Amino acid sequence: MDKQKVGFRMREKRKEKKLTQVDFAKKAGISTNYYSSLEQGKNSPSLEVLDRIAKSLDVSVLYLLNDRIDDMEIRVEKEVNRLRKLFSGIPKTQLDVVEGLITQAARLRILLDDNWKDILENGEYEKFSQSDNQTPYDRKRPIVENYDNRDKTYQAIIKQLTELLPQGKSGKPDRKSKLLGR
Repeated sequence: MDKQKVGFRMREKRKEKKLTQVDFAKKAGISTNYYSSLEQGKNSPSLEVLDRIAKSLDVSVLYLLNDRIDDMEIRVEKEVNRLRKLFSGIPKTQLDVVEGLITQAARLRILLDDNWKDILENGEYEKFSQSDNQTPYDRKRPIVENYDNRDKTYQAIIKQLTELLPQGKSGKPDRKSKLLGR
């Protein structure tokens, strides 16, 4: 556990709730000095204290401990920005719909990238058996099916976004659509 990162996430969530350290420590049932030392990364909380803090912040313990979430959010934001640039030609009247589609496409793209790395590292198939008495057989790993389903959804969203782009004089999608392979 990286005490500094855990403390940083605690501080960020506390500030989002517009609570002082004193108010939050009372809410979590710990001393203000101890809570302050946790936010500063000077101490590590017990699991019991971490659980109380997480509940008081309305987050999971995993959120406080796992910097993978932060990394994924940063990657999603970069992908959102990339997609916004690609689809900047979509009429302003359709922006509300487009924002949701772009965010969903960005999340799917990050999940697809992570799934692909796992598939490359661990393969598409695994040995599987229902019991110790059964001879193991090769079966497709569940992550491969997840990848396939996410990829279909991602492609459908990109197709929707591409269709919202203004058409060129020939009735075909303009230059930005060509960037997407359409």
